[in-house]
Amino acid sequence: MTEVRHETIDAVLDLLTASFGDDIRHWERLGGGAFSNAYGFEANGQPYVIRLNAAPHAAESFSKDAFAARHFASTGLPIPEIIQIGSLGDGQYAVSERVPGQTLFTHTPAERHATLPSFLAALTAIGQVNTSATTGYGDWGADGQGKFASWQDYLSEVIENHEDGFYANWHALFDDTFLERDTYDAVYRRMLELLPYCPNERSLIHNDLWFENILADNGVITGVIDWANALYGDPLYDVARLVWGSAWPGWWYEDGAAVLRERFSHLPNYAERITCYACHLGLDDMRYYAKMARRAEYDFFQPRLLAIAAGAFIDSLKTDLHQL
Repeated sequence: MTEVRHETIDAVLDLLTASFGDDIRHWERLGGGAFSNAYGFEANGQPYVIRLNAAPHAAESFSKDAFAARHFASTGLPIPEIIQIGSLGDGQYAVSERVPGQTLFTHTPAERHATLPSFLAALTAIGQVNTSATTGYGDWGADGQGKFASWQDYLSEVIENHEDGFYANWHALFDDTFLERDTYDAVYRRMLELLPYCPNERSLIHNDLWFENILADNGVITGVIDWANALYGDPLYDVARLVWGSAWPGWWYEDGAAVLRERFSHLPNYAERITCYACHLGLDDMRYYAKMARRAEYDFFQPRLLAIAAGAFIDSLKTDLHQL
């Protein structure tokens, strides 16, 4: 979690006073992630949240939140409305409505378990969103338009180097960090073998449905936040991310992979699609952990990537997900 300087907080309060007037009350720290910090406050009796983000991609991230709230929110998929986006110092800020409840990260295991039906309903609702007003696949930007011609094009691109953006010149990580080229190449080849099983669907994908990004109140999901990583493609990609990441203690529900198999394994080529997307997710995770120097997570997931390349992962999907 990044720290925010006191002088930045003073500037935030000045900004809010200019926007909402002098009646700013109940200021509190809500938490933060790898790139952002969130604070709650009341203005003229209404609850709001302001997020601060100094990352280069912050403006687009907040704009994606705003687009998702305008175009994809529904009763089954609550997305907080973005009230205001702007620049502050060297970073960006976004003010949104504050919905009831707290992130699932702050809930007890028993409280999280009570939200599971609502969580699964929201997950299903994401995949059923009408995306016909937009075009393209994979990553989409502030305008809501996807950046790739097909879902397969997006997946295949994970091996390409980049001249700009968060992963600019990321191939240098093979030489400068613990990122292993042999493992990366083997998992990429395995992904390409499974790609023909993956339909060229064009559904909404949140792509970051961890506890920090889900708010709930009394067992009901009240907000799905942080759409910075959202995609268009096969909705099973969201399921695959949860299957893949649920092995890390505390990231998702206990026995999460088995829960997801029970709900979604009737879909065509479930095991092949989940394994293909686990390859893609693992590849992206590998380079992310290397770039961010997060060796513990890299070492935890690297044996699972080798299991993918060897075929053991897909076999276990067809038998007992609980053991993954």
